[in-house]
Amino acid sequence: MSASDGPIPHVSQSGAKTGSQQQHPPSSKAPPPIVAVTQVSRPFFTSSELKYLLQQTIPESKKVLYSQKKHQVFQFVFQLIKTVKFPLRVLATTMNYYQRYFLFNKWEESTSSGTNGTTGTPTSVQEAHELIIKQHERDPFVIAMSCLLLASKNEDCIKKLKDIQVVGNKLRDIDDQDSKGLYLDFQRKAILNIEFKILQVIKFDFLNGSTMNTSVDQLLVQFCKKLGIDYIHTMYSWLVSFDIMSTPLCLMIPSHCIAVAIIIITLNVKPKDIVHKFNRGEQQLSSHDLNVILESLDCYSQFRCPETLVNEGIIYVLDYYVHNMNYSILNEYMPAIDADTGKEQIFKFMDLKSRFNDLKILDEASCSERDMLRQDYYLKPWDYSLSAKGCSRFMLGNKRARFELELQFEQEYKKKKVSEVSSV
Repeated sequence: MSASDGPIPHVSQSGAKTGSQQQHPPSSKAPPPIVAVTQVSRPFFTSSELKYLLQQTIPESKKVLYSQKKHQVFQFVFQLIKTVKFPLRVLATTMNYYQRYFLFNKWEESTSSGTNGTTGTPTSVQEAHELIIKQHERDPFVIAMSCLLLASKNEDCIKKLKDIQVVGNKLRDIDDQDSKGLYLDFQRKAILNIEFKILQVIKFDFLNGSTMNTSVDQLLVQFCKKLGIDYIHTMYSWLVSFDIMSTPLCLMIPSHCIAVAIIIITLNVKPKDIVHKFNRGEQQLSSHDLNVILESLDCYSQFRCPETLVNEGIIYVLDYYVHNMNYSILNEYMPAIDADTGKEQIFKFMDLKSRFNDLKILDEASCSERDMLRQDYYLKPWDYSLSAKGCSRFMLGNKRARFELELQFEQEYKKKKVSEVSSV
């Protein structure tokens, strides 16, 4: 905060207050201090941070129900964007916002009519209307429509909110055509309220953790063309990316690292009998050709992907299919029994996972302890009223490494001071 901002106490992301409280004469009554908060956006989280945040918002007894509901929401949003003719990248951005939203907001069960969790009787018409809006705000599908609205703006595919509401309600078999249009009006207010919360959750960072702002499926096609991978194996990689779109992997590593991780898995699996409708007449690459591409692939020099991040993606994708192969989209395009091994497709992923167990991944020692996570002010519950008062500021932070040097200087300065005191 600059000096021109005035003597306002300031809480940074680390929680330290800066500035000073304005001095008032003894005769005058000093107003309560105003706390201004600045937060740097954090596009990616470690697995320990994600686990810690989800423990605060989703009870252990409801995690299975949350996963099931998230799968339903994914299918709902997919059908919605097909109907309104949005590109697939809007689906990826929507799921990113949806999962990020529930890192900082409690997940609650809600029926399509929005009647769950209501207590008490409203004493006025205004209270009744506010109660209805709050009920809508707890509905995961309404939250998904709000995420879709913001994602469509971010991806330059803007539609009227009413069009999204009408299509979404029709997909859910909800009759929203009352005489006064109150249902759509209440739902619209809830969607806009949620959108304001999402903007604060993402800290107004619309880059989605990537300066390229490109989705995984688009990068996959580009990378496969660059490596000379044929249509069949490109399609296999694309199907994997579609499955992973509904997982929190997009909150952990950048999109280009996910794309490279999927390509490496495809080159190791070497799929053959993929069921598809299009016959392009291309000759399928042999196992030898795929091995040559795999051996020549350099994550960093070719795609600027740190090896540890790619390894994180590989381990996550393999683990996903080991536990969810039977429920995946990929499973619908593959024969039940692999022709080469004579076993189910899931065994290929289990074999790969056992071979890749020794991969070097990110060291989470700095944030694996629960006490250290509690001290991270970014992970604390966010007060949405601060933004309404104009007391919060947000900064882009897609390159958090720039703060490591500052931290190093601070530690060296403290050591120097300690040594000076001890020498005296």
